[in-house]
Amino acid sequence: MILAAWLITQLTTLAAAQSAPVPPSTTDFQITLGGEVGGAAEANLARFRSSPFDSVPWLRADLTGENAEEFNKIVEGGMPFRPFKNYSGDISGRFIEIMALNAQRSSETNPVLRELLKEVPQNQRAGGYFCASGEINWQQPIDRSRRGDSRLMLPALWGNARILCGLVEASRAFPENHDVLATAIKLGDFYVGVVPRFTDPARMLEYTNGTSYASGYITCWFPAMEGLVKLSVLTGDQKYLEAAKTISKFYQSLDRIPLDHSHGMLCCQVSLLLLFEATKDASYRERVEKRWDDLVHGGYISPAGGILEKCRVADGRDEGCAEADWLRLNLELGRVTHKSRYWDMAERLLNNQFLQNQVADGGFGHHAILCDKEGVRGFGRNILESTWCCDYHGQIGFVNLRSHLLECNAAGLTCNLALEFAARGSAGTMKSTLSPGASAGEVMRQRIQLDDLPASVVRIRQPQWADSVTAIAADGSALPLIIKNGYCATKKPVTSVEFVYAGGVYAEGRRCNRLPNGPVAGQPFALGFGPKLFAAGNQSMTLPAWPTTVGALHAQGWELFSSALRGKDFRFVFDH
Repeated sequence: MILAAWLITQLTTLAAAQSAPVPPSTTDFQITLGGEVGGAAEANLARFRSSPFDSVPWLRADLTGENAEEFNKIVEGGMPFRPFKNYSGDISGRFIEIMALNAQRSSETNPVLRELLKEVPQNQRAGGYFCASGEINWQQPIDRSRRGDSRLMLPALWGNARILCGLVEASRAFPENHDVLATAIKLGDFYVGVVPRFTDPARMLEYTNGTSYASGYITCWFPAMEGLVKLSVLTGDQKYLEAAKTISKFYQSLDRIPLDHSHGMLCCQVSLLLLFEATKDASYRERVEKRWDDLVHGGYISPAGGILEKCRVADGRDEGCAEADWLRLNLELGRVTHKSRYWDMAERLLNNQFLQNQVADGGFGHHAILCDKEGVRGFGRNILESTWCCDYHGQIGFVNLRSHLLECNAAGLTCNLALEFAARGSAGTMKSTLSPGASAGEVMRQRIQLDDLPASVVRIRQPQWADSVTAIAADGSALPLIIKNGYCATKKPVTSVEFVYAGGVYAEGRRCNRLPNGPVAGQPFALGFGPKLFAAGNQSMTLPAWPTTVGALHAQGWELFSSALRGKDFRFVFDH
């Protein structure tokens, strides 16, 4: 990656000498999130500098099976302090992944990560896999209980899938660490070897005769695709890609909703997009877009943009892992398809449900959900931090957000989301700052400033909540825009521009669909302003005359989603 960035820089410099200046490549920038989202991202990263993440024994226990008295204490929610060792590589792998991803943008490396990476190869089984409980005979039938759960085989597969992703990212971050790469390759070879056993049509009854929850075959086996594709890209070895393709083909006949584990399903959808990018086979992307349609139009996605822990229309809680997966899936769909609806969904989720899943100490977890039979209506006050999964995946969500915010090429700079951030490169800095609307009819303003960078055409996306977008030059004059395919671009290169998003309070139905004439009598509705929804403590609220304003709603007790609402009981779907 360093070489690629250097080559791009040299080519950019050469082109600049021969023609008009062009902006640097995206790979030249390090992006720091700002504002409310940036504060949430930093709080989440800081969480990993405290207990239990400062304990190597705690992190490695799903590789070693070791025990300690402190592991057995019961914490909030009735969970043991160190649960799920049988998901071998799950906690350790996720920690490695997020620390490695963040090490790529920082000279400071978490010391616990360095120590953990030394120990991982020592705990790899002879067959190339990890299992805290000992050796597994993978050809034996799946060890299911009467309830359909697997205590050993399938949880180990889930954990191995997660640590494979972690080892790949660690190999990218620390290319000099040959032991880590060798460990990843051995694990990849293990998966290549067991593909025939876990994609055997003759064993279909064995695969399907069990739960679809956290220890189910469909949840634990298929996410291996993600790490295999990434390992193939890293090493150039096509056998890992071929293994992922074989798994994806077998997955197609079983990939159905509803089911009981959104997180596992969404990991697989992310994997299919990785396969699309690796193979350029459009059928992979089409499968994911079809799933997106089914989720949104089928009522699995709430007006807040979120999904439940169980991939069902109604259930009692969500899961931070699934929210992070839904975020990264929409970001990636937006990048590869250039369709606005995916950016809009990512923005909806980020500003509403994703941030609501963060707890006071910066971690993420399970949120109590208020539902009726048609879907989500609001949030309950209980949020349980999940140190075994959601904390890490919350950080993966922020990492993916940073990597999708900005696109840079010879055509100019494109900002996909109205967020605050700074993109720093060797040549200069691009800053995006937000401010409230300055006059009636304005939702917000976004100023983009290029410091020590050449003037560039600047493009922003017109979000679904904005009726129109205009621009103001640095001297306060109107700046002409070219509006095309949902994007608004300056007609000429600039070093400073302020975009003005116009709009007002809008109403939506339960399927994220706009109600142009306001709430409809007898139908549930949600209200929004900009990227945020309105919330209230009571299910029945007095709705001011339509159309309405933010001030009128505030006067009636409505408030826009914010961090102040976290941990409170409130509604965002109301009856008219």
